[in-house]
Amino acid sequence: MTADARGEVEEFILGERFSCLAGRSAWRQGGITHRHYDLLGSEDSARLMALDLAEFVGSANWSARTFTSFIATFAQPRGVDELRFEELLWQQLQLLHEEDSESHGWAEGYSSDPQSSKFAFSVAGHPFFVIGLHETHRRWGRRPPFPMLAFNSHEQFDRIKGAGMWDRLAEKIRKQDIKLQGDINPNLYEYEQLSEARRYSGRPKPADWQCPFAPRDVERERAAERELTVSGA
Repeated sequence: MTADARGEVEEFILGERFSCLAGRSAWRQGGITHRHYDLLGSEDSARLMALDLAEFVGSANWSARTFTSFIATFAQPRGVDELRFEELLWQQLQLLHEEDSESHGWAEGYSSDPQSSKFAFSVAGHPFFVIGLHETHRRWGRRPPFPMLAFNSHEQFDRIKGAGMWDRLAEKIRKQDIKLQGDINPNLYEYEQLSEARRYSGRPKPADWQCPFAPRDVERERAAERELTVSGA
């Protein structure tokens, strides 16, 4: 199953419809780590993802010239509409966070509030921008054969910007989008103005959209547990 999934991921990323040129180049150069899980939105997938992403963060070289990313794919469910996919995406990220928060704090310099413009999703203390892709996505370039989550490092984004390559890369992606679909992905217009959480699923949001993600305050929880233990002694 994992070998078959990797072959399908490769076919999708190297296909003509995939618009992320950096991702395509990274796959060819071995810069993408891929793991396949059974069910999107499940505790078992969250437990395994927390371990795999921690290993990925620990071994990645964010200063390298080659772009790197972690891609999680899921065997099920297939063919869900964009609303259900968005629900499952945030359910998976919530469960992943709850696993991760037992041993890691939030990424330094980033907000855990999903409504904040400073928000970034944190795993193993590292800030990520998460991109959700699925079979019924409204953008043709984001239709893999099964649910997929791509974890892209903000540290790497910052390096690309610092090297003056960001605008050129964005322009290439936009041209590819126009070639494929006739217009630019509207999600790109919100960059750095509103919370990036609005763009994870790829579904356009109304102005009053509220993200369902709730970060844990582990230290407060543990302090409350200690207080209950003392008061009950």
